Amino acid sequence: MKRHPLRTFGAVLLVAGFISLSAASPASAATTSGTTGLDFWWDKYGVDAAHSEGITGRGVKVAVLEEQINPSLPVFEGQNLRISDKPVCKDHPSMTSTNPDKGTRHGTTMTALLIGNGTGSGGVRGIAPDAEVTFYGYGPDDRPCYPDSATETDMTAWGYGVKLAVDDGAKIVYTAVGMERHEADAPAIAYAIARGVALVSATANPSAADLLGAPITDGGDSLNGVVAVSAIGPDGALQTSADGSPWIIPQTTVVAGGDRFPEIGTESGWDGSATATGSSNASPIVAGMLALAAQKFPESTGNQLIQAMLATTNGERHEPSRTEDGFGYGAAWLPTLLAVDPTTFPDETPLMNKGAGFPTADQIAAARTNGYVAPDRGRSFDQYADDSPTSGFDFSSLVMWAVIGIVALVLIAAVITVLIIVTQRRKARKGTSP
Repeated sequence: MKRHPLRTFGAVLLVAGFISLSAASPASAATTSGTTGLDFWWDKYGVDAAHSEGITGRGVKVAVLEEQINPSLPVFEGQNLRISDKPVCKDHPSMTSTNPDKGTRHGTTMTALLIGNGTGSGGVRGIAPDAEVTFYGYGPDDRPCYPDSATETDMTAWGYGVKLAVDDGAKIVYTAVGMERHEADAPAIAYAIARGVALVSATANPSAADLLGAPITDGGDSLNGVVAVSAIGPDGALQTSADGSPWIIPQTTVVAGGDRFPEIGTESGWDGSATATGSSNASPIVAGMLALAAQKFPESTGNQLIQAMLATTNGERHEPSRTEDGFGYGAAWLPTLLAVDPTTFPDETPLMNKGAGFPTADQIAAARTNGYVAPDRGRSFDQYADDSPTSGFDFSSLVMWAVIGIVALVLIAAVITVLIIVTQRRKARKGTSP
């Protein structure tokens, strides 16, 4: 399965991704620390207060799905960063790169916004610095990406990456690289929801619509159960379209700060920095908030964490209420999120009425019972499936193949019989000929 067609052009992504890294301007590491307003979200969301209480994401496993990363940079020194040894794309085995191209800078910056130590280019600090992050790379955007799997040939690389991350024990899976939504991904998303994994995805930015001529609503962030994050500025306003109107993405779940964030590296190398605005920046902030809450309340599931986030937006506790003005359920808010116990909420996703319409409730229920079941296949083959002898056993499929086999044998026997009769008749005619 190819990544979204836009990606094959090496120019833009469907969701945030490199599109979000627009409006860049030079900035040095000295001017991108928390005193300049570039980190306005840090103080507004009470990050220092959470860290001072020991809430740093320690022990929480977070998966980042991006293109490539440069893990050797100073910003990751001493941090708990692992590069997956399982390629997402079979033709892209390399997930790391020292080349400061767009894809590597983006993946590096997005990961640093989760666990960066604040040193080096951009001075990027992570909201959950002690989280255990595993990076799953799609590889460079120079050719189509096909999942490295012989059993899920129809799913996208994003769906396959989610499956890998869940099997590796991730509590939170985050991406700002866009994939066109595909129904074959539904079992993987259902599997993540059933296993208590929170899925976070950036939404598209205005530059994507400028290219395509319309807002993008058919990305992976439109799937049920996926937290779709859009960006706001220090004034709380959404990004604007080319005509100056608010940039409204219908599938937005929550919003968070994403304006003028420091980017690690520039086209010229890793020593420089620039600022960037977009939903890509907002999404790791939301994923990091969930990681902090997961550390404080380790018994909570991803579904409960999301429930708690939706009930604590805009800095207050309330009944979740969604609007259609581009803000979704409101601004994700760390202090109020940490003030409620997520385990008091139902262990079910509250995001079941999104545009894609899948995964369905039945698919999620099936994943709870049987584990992951590949699209159009009747057998479960993941590590969480029931260990009973009949787990994943599809009797109807066995009967179908048995019938096919019997019919094939009958046809072969008939052909052989006809050949024998024809041969005997020919011999008989030869024996009677003058």
